[in-house]
Amino acid sequence: MAAAKSTAQRQREFLERKLRLGETAVRGIFAHPDDHAPIKAYAGKLRRKRQKGGGTPPASG
Repeated sequence: MAAAKSTAQRQREFLERKLRLGETAVRGIFAHPDDHAPIKAYAGKLRRKRQKGGGTPPASG
């Protein structure tokens, strides 16, 4: 039986899978806790749009 994986091993494998899919982590974004769920939802919407062939959305700001 294989030994249980440590948290660090699982995290490394998770990050490697994301990199293989072409995804990257966005770090250094600070937001109010009430904004976390809408930010994640919008990121998911952008990902789904890109998967459908929507390309890169226009930059805002």
